[in-house]
Amino acid sequence: MGDIQLAPTNTWQETLTQLIESCCAELESNYFRVLRDTLFSRRTTLRPNMLRSIASNEVDALNKYFCEPNFSAVAHGSQLFQAGLSEQAALRLGHITRQFLLDHLEQGQVAPALAAIDAYQEAVIQGYIQSQEKKILKEQELIRSALQTAVSRYMVEIKEIEAMAQKATEANEFKTRFIARMGHELRTPLGAMMGLAEMLQEGIYGPLTPEQKDMTQRIVNKAVVLKNIFAELLDQSQIESGQLRLIEEEFPPQALVEVVYSNYLPLALQKGLAMRIKINANLPSSVIGDKVRIEQIVTNLVVNAIKYTESGSIVVRVYKANATHWSVEVKDTGIGIAKEHLGTIFEPFRQTDETAHRKHGGVGLGLAIVQQLVTAMKGTVEVKSKLGQGSVFTVNLPIQPMQE
Repeated sequence: MGDIQLAPTNTWQETLTQLIESCCAELESNYFRVLRDTLFSRRTTLRPNMLRSIASNEVDALNKYFCEPNFSAVAHGSQLFQAGLSEQAALRLGHITRQFLLDHLEQGQVAPALAAIDAYQEAVIQGYIQSQEKKILKEQELIRSALQTAVSRYMVEIKEIEAMAQKATEANEFKTRFIARMGHELRTPLGAMMGLAEMLQEGIYGPLTPEQKDMTQRIVNKAVVLKNIFAELLDQSQIESGQLRLIEEEFPPQALVEVVYSNYLPLALQKGLAMRIKINANLPSSVIGDKVRIEQIVTNLVVNAIKYTESGSIVVRVYKANATHWSVEVKDTGIGIAKEHLGTIFEPFRQTDETAHRKHGGVGLGLAIVQQLVTAMKGTVEVKSKLGQGSVFTVNLPIQPMQE
């Protein structure tokens, strides 16, 4: 809507101009009061030191609208928006102007004056809204541009991450193949070395002196350690490559645990540790699962307990946990595990204590293999431990294989 200009011959217009000039202080005060009252309204960006200037400019604009033919109320409305007025403040200024005219004009002059003021106010609001729309469109364009930039960067980062993930996958596959190949290659000469050492112990090449017997036994012991490490590496490579296959068969869990106990009791006694097993009366006479892998799980937990226990005892308890699961619990009085390390002990190649690692050896795969095997069997592993107070590892396995 364009500005409405009144002919200069209108007597009420001259009266209105004179009224504005003579009462400019009052009108400016009224405008200032409105601006002050709406200073903290929604969407205003005015500062207190700007109010007097805006109130004075509003009086000048009203006067120029009736005196200067080239004055644009639309442009003035745009200036009000640029100054930071809220919509509420802009509308209230028009209301104050109408009230001012009603209070000061005679009855016959009110109607044409109000019509002129309405036209002025409509032009001011039109300019205000146009500037507001331009700002909104500009902000939308900036947001759109920022989003496009962000999406472009995101796509570049996604491609970089995908490339890194691909490289990591290839590196992991190479590591798995390398471990498997090296394990197979090293086990052959290691087996030959153990065979030769055992032949020496049997006296096939003649009797040995006590010192020679001791050295030969040390060779055999170290070879057994290496054999176990290679076995763990091969197991880990099979698990990571998805080549692990579980064989289900029926077996007595008590007999399995007793075999592990008898195999490693000498090792515990050699360290001066007491070791015993507890078979609960509720233990099933038979369960179904991969007997070889379950024996490996129990063996890893028992060997781990012996390795990290310097004094005290180790207790292996077997019992029926509930109607669907049976459990093996290995409790020791060893060095224990710090609370902050409990979340990482099942990670492959993880050593929570480098000092203990140097003392006890190993590559950090025993517990990782335990958890991965138990998970593959649809079971769970729980651990409770306090530093310096020992540990309790509990493996829960299904009595019957769970259907997929």
